[in-house]
Amino acid sequence: MAAAAAGKIPATIDIAIVGATGRVGRRLLELIDARRAVLQQRGGLRLRIVAAANSTRWLHVPDHIAAARIPDLLAAASPPPDALALTRSPAHPQILVDCSASAEIAALYPRWLGAGIDVVTPNKIGSSADRPLAHAIAAAQSAGGTQLHDNTTVGAQLPLLSTLRDLHRAGDRIERFEAVLSGTLSYVLGRLQQGTALSTAVSEAVQNGYAEPHPARDLSGEDAARKLVILLRALGHDVELGDIECVPLVEAALLDSVDAAGLLARLESADAGWRARVALADVRRERWVYRASFENGRARIAPERLAQTHAFARLAPCENALILHSDFYRAAPLTIAGPGAGIDLTAAGVFTDLVAAAQRSIPIRGESVQPVGVAA
Repeated sequence: MAAAAAGKIPATIDIAIVGATGRVGRRLLELIDARRAVLQQRGGLRLRIVAAANSTRWLHVPDHIAAARIPDLLAAASPPPDALALTRSPAHPQILVDCSASAEIAALYPRWLGAGIDVVTPNKIGSSADRPLAHAIAAAQSAGGTQLHDNTTVGAQLPLLSTLRDLHRAGDRIERFEAVLSGTLSYVLGRLQQGTALSTAVSEAVQNGYAEPHPARDLSGEDAARKLVILLRALGHDVELGDIECVPLVEAALLDSVDAAGLLARLESADAGWRARVALADVRRERWVYRASFENGRARIAPERLAQTHAFARLAPCENALILHSDFYRAAPLTIAGPGAGIDLTAAGVFTDLVAAAQRSIPIRGESVQPVGVAA
């Protein structure tokens, strides 16, 4: 029986959110408002946002404020003394949600996790960080009895990361896998196949929320390479970004030291070359795919031509996919595919992780739980 139906008071879980005015952050706040009643009635949970921040402002959020109002309140708030202030008195959240893409925020995960605060995030930087930070995050989870909930760092709401972690925990031995991990580049190459120019396709990806406002990290392959690191770590491999062979979609010189508008203008110089590549692939009954692979200890990500009969060649623009061969999947490979980018899908995945983290934080026998604030 649901907690509310049984006459129990829903457990209040206090949350701080970073990146509250970004596209994913705003959509997450809307979801929290929209699903608040259902969570209380069916899950016995009350999600209360006690602190919020963006890159320039922060505030302690008054109780009973609708989550969707927070971006407007932030516009009139004060600059933060430092990011750690989000978890000091009077906030003391049980969960910190990081909807930013900030390396500086990711570097603080060990402090929060070690202080008993779960972290929920689509920010790939922490989960794909170089070994010192990655090991510090793992150690902090052990010390604090906490979890980093990062399922949306790969594939938005697709169950890619959780599936690989489950297989690893079950003792499966992964022989090899291949994947399409960049929803942005999946969209761009899919549109090229439909006759759209490269520069136009990238602009569309930004406008539709599939790419970051500055898409250089997508086009360089860094974003997809970070996802490959995260997947390999889920399988127990001690790798970092420098271990991945990464071939960019366009020449690196086009991506250097230029703002977003300048980058889109520069990409026009690559339109003709990509139009020719796509035409040649059509003649050969092939399709361009930004493919990640892992086999015999080699991890690689690059644009490749695949036969039109390959499963990846049949993906719709924006779809991600994974094909995995293992001891458990010898008769036929495990295949997961579906949309892997977009504001709504990412925010929905973050919300799912947030609910899972909140359920972990429900006080036992009605006892209140107050995580220790993070010292300066």
